[in-house]
Amino acid sequence: MTAVTADRLRAMPKVELHCHLEGCVRPQTFLELARAHDVALPTADPARVYDYTDMATFMVVFERLCAAVLTRDDVRRISYEALVDAAWGSGVVYREMFFNPTLHPALPYGELLAGITDGAEEARRETGIVTRLIPSVYRAHSPAAAVEMVRAVADGDRDLVVGIGMDGDETAGPPAAFAEAYALARDAGLQTTAHAGERFDAAELRDALDLLGCTRIDHGYALVRDRELLARVRDGGTHVTCAWLSTTYNYRGPAAEHPIRLLHDAGVSMSLGSDDPAMGGTDLAGDYAALAAELGLTADDLARHNREALDAAWLPAEEKAALRARLG
Repeated sequence: MTAVTADRLRAMPKVELHCHLEGCVRPQTFLELARAHDVALPTADPARVYDYTDMATFMVVFERLCAAVLTRDDVRRISYEALVDAAWGSGVVYREMFFNPTLHPALPYGELLAGITDGAEEARRETGIVTRLIPSVYRAHSPAAAVEMVRAVADGDRDLVVGIGMDGDETAGPPAAFAEAYALARDAGLQTTAHAGERFDAAELRDALDLLGCTRIDHGYALVRDRELLARVRDGGTHVTCAWLSTTYNYRGPAAEHPIRLLHDAGVSMSLGSDDPAMGGTDLAGDYAALAAELGLTADDLARHNREALDAAWLPAEEKAALRARLG
């Protein structure tokens, strides 16, 4: 890939629908928060604080990180830094960002949300980035905890909150276990998505659509191994938010059969998100460059997926129109 193309991809205004607030925390910030709150870490080296080897060890690090975020101001800081990094470093103009309320038990939901809102507003004033929020069910926690979380979301401030999601290890909790929480969310007028099919389980993805009523799917790589489900998602216009980082440890195979490449070739409405950029040591612009270099997607391909992401964004038409002008 030429330097001109790499520069163009980095500068391209981007819409991002798949990113986790907690996965955006700068390594140095993680170390400082852990020190301030007496959270023991296995290392004080910022280059190694996010070391993990698989999904299980990733979740251990993720939970340890959440334990170091204890106050509204901690949340404000990590939210501001995450959004400023995305805007200045990767050209993100709009981001929908997941966060996990049940992984922050010391913070009441209202305080957690207020901290994120503080940081989002600060970042908007500085960079122009527009943010919406998706509280996310954590699969390793109980269905009752999910119901309680959704009730808090439904009753709380909805200025930035647009829907709910579900993340964590797919083997920790099946979609059916969280059907009640999702029904409550839909009844409250919240949009719904879920991480599903990340490990290529088509039944998992089908349950997210049928049992949870998801109108978007995160990851969704199982689609490429189920033609009927792929056609259903493509023809129904269900948007799929992919993440290059996830595929680096969930896919081993030739580039021509890479799930992101196959979803692109099949004409699925899709877009790229940075997922957990600080934990993965990357950023969204770097992931765009990886797709261009490794999978052969062009700048025009990626610009088209940006437009598809904006179409799928959970925003009113007038706000989409303003962002569309920024995409160019």
